[in-house]
Amino acid sequence: MRIGEFARLTGMPISVLRHYDKEGLLCPSHVDYFSGYRDYTTDQLGQARKIELLKSGGLTLKDIRAILEHTGDRKFINDILNRRESEYHSMIAAISEVRHMFEKEERRLMPERICPAVLEKDSFGDLILKGARLLLPLADRADLEDLQAACRSLEEEILRRNLQRISGFMTYGEENGKEIQVAAKVLELGEEIKELHEDITIPFEEDAQVIGKWKVLGEYAVRDDFYADTGEKRESFMGNRDGEIFFLPGGEAYWIYSWTKGFLKLNGGDQSCLCRYELEDYDGNRYMFVENKGDEFRRGGEPTVLVLEQMDHKKYTVREIAREDDTDLPFVEDPRVLGDWKAYDFIRTREEFDPAVNHIPQDRLMYKHMHFGEGGAFTSVYMEETISGKEKQSWTKGYVLKFYNHTACAYEIVTAGGRDYMIIEWKSGDYRWGGYDTDYYVFVRE
Repeated sequence: MRIGEFARLTGMPISVLRHYDKEGLLCPSHVDYFSGYRDYTTDQLGQARKIELLKSGGLTLKDIRAILEHTGDRKFINDILNRRESEYHSMIAAISEVRHMFEKEERRLMPERICPAVLEKDSFGDLILKGARLLLPLADRADLEDLQAACRSLEEEILRRNLQRISGFMTYGEENGKEIQVAAKVLELGEEIKELHEDITIPFEEDAQVIGKWKVLGEYAVRDDFYADTGEKRESFMGNRDGEIFFLPGGEAYWIYSWTKGFLKLNGGDQSCLCRYELEDYDGNRYMFVENKGDEFRRGGEPTVLVLEQMDHKKYTVREIAREDDTDLPFVEDPRVLGDWKAYDFIRTREEFDPAVNHIPQDRLMYKHMHFGEGGAFTSVYMEETISGKEKQSWTKGYVLKFYNHTACAYEIVTAGGRDYMIIEWKSGDYRWGGYDTDYYVFVRE
């Protein structure tokens, strides 16, 4: 059949058929040498429909030609189709992002909907802080971002007003109304952070399922925040710098932690308390929700929630999880260090040393006294305990070697105002189990 008839049957313009001929996609079965007439066969109608279908799928003529040349190679064809499908998904995602961008621009031009936060009591006598007003309906991604922003704004207002949020975020609005108001239940906090000392001497009870290493996921105002898109995770002081807490067999204590069934015990400095825990298997993982009796609790508020995820069930030992120094150092004499030294200050970094300043009153220093004797003999007084004997600790030039806790504490002697001061590393549990840098004690020669 002539090209005109073939064009009518396929629905393709003659110009397209000529272009396909030029590209080698759909060539006439015969071309008259003298007249140039192009003839096609009925068998080529199927080929034409296949080309148009591939073209409607967004494939380039180059891809179509490759597919037609490899009709028997299913993997080759699937690779081309999969690549094109991936390109389409990326394009759709880009279009969605562009639409979202313009929606956000439009929202910036809308009248301000954030109203001053209002603190009031509900019908039960609970304090409620109400903040931003949002237009209804909350139906799409941009609306959700507005809701999240409103919750963050309210959280900032809660902190500014010295309040504590003790509920998830709530919404208020009139039935069939056109807007809602974001709110949360709150408590008023005191200014002073009080010391917390609870009786933690309860008997040990086994709970085999908690033994092992747990990763600290974060601290949350309330448990629902862990699940909710609007919940804000806080950075928690609990756990070491890698965000880990270990539950050792038998409830054995390490650093500031020990445990018994149902409770994580915290014992460090100005805080000793029982922190109740609950376990939950969720989305294929095991989580622990721990009462965190932090600053807000110690200012008259309620515990926040520390969320842990179980990483393994290994029965770790105290020494296995501790950082240890090389204490096998040869003895080297240092005449300058010999004698008695009295505790003078405690500093976080070496650069804080100032002989005219006491960062902590001397009567509150726990490390009291050191005596450096001949041949590496060393005696120290910590609180009311005197530690002596070369099997426990010794010294060599530049270091105090504490064999009982496997640390080598570097020292440096500086002279200021005619007095000798020793700045020595203090490798406490924060260093050994917490992964933190060392602190320093400052001693003065007696």
